Parts: sequence; structure tokens; C-alpha cells
Amino acid sequence: MSGHAVAVRRTAAITALATPIASVLGSALVWHGELPQVIGTHWSQPGPADRSTPTAAFFATWCSVSAGATVLGATLALVLRKTVSAASTALLVSGGVSASSAAQWLISTGLTLQAGDARRAVLGAWILVHLAAWSYGVIPMLIWPRPQRDG
Repeated sequence: MSGHAVAVRRTAAITALATPIASVLGSALVWHGELPQVIGTHWSQPGPADRSTPTAAFFATWCSVSAGATVLGATLALVLRKTVSAASTALLVSGGVSASSAAQWLISTGLTLQAGDARRAVLGAWILVHLAAWSYGVIPMLIWPRPQRDG
């Protein structure tokens, strides 16, 4: 693989890693005027949320986790780039953490906005999207360049 192709793949992998935090920031900009004071954030059973969190605190928490995972994962991948398995593992784990944090913000906030009130937001099958978000790290991991095999 040429040096240019390696650079393109590294850039694409880190861009994929940054997609969850970009979606958090983008949604906050789009929803800014309609965000309520509190977001439905806890469901003990099927039905509406039974706890809520102030929107600013909820956003700050999940934005920080997603951003931190993105920066840490990208930094580790670049520092450890000579050890492909270590770089790939960093991308896999940080991508999963970043995406699940983004999903926490996007799902809870979207459901609260849709319901019109934090206490009327129903999680339902959306929990599956949150669980699936943990697998997102596979995307930047697979994009990251691999050494060429002779043969």
C-alpha cells in the first residue's frame, strides 16, 4: 500500500471515529431552540421515563465522554500506528464508547422532544439502538490501514 493510501485510510478512520461526536454537536445546534429544561434519562420498566436530568448537564456529560473517547482513540491510534493490533484495538474501544455516548444523548433527547415532556418520553425498542452503538468501533478499526502481506 502506498504512503498516500495509508494516509488516506488513517484520515478516513479518524474521520469515522469523529462522526459520533459530530452528530452530538450537530444535533445540539439543530435542536438548540427547542431543547427543554430537562431530558428523560432513566427507564426502570416499559413506559415513560421515571427520571430526568437537566439538559445542560446531560449534554455536557455525554458530549465530554464522546469527545474524550474520540481524542484518546485518535491519539492512541496515531501513536501506536506501527503496532496495527494496538491501534486497531484503540479505535474499536474508543469508537464504541464514543458512539454509545452519542446514542445516549441522541436517543434520550430525541424521545423527549418527540414526547414534548421528559416524563412522557418512552424508550421502547430504542434501547436496541443504544446497545448496537457499542459495535460502531468496528468501522474505524476496519478502515485503519493493515500491513501488506507478501504472497
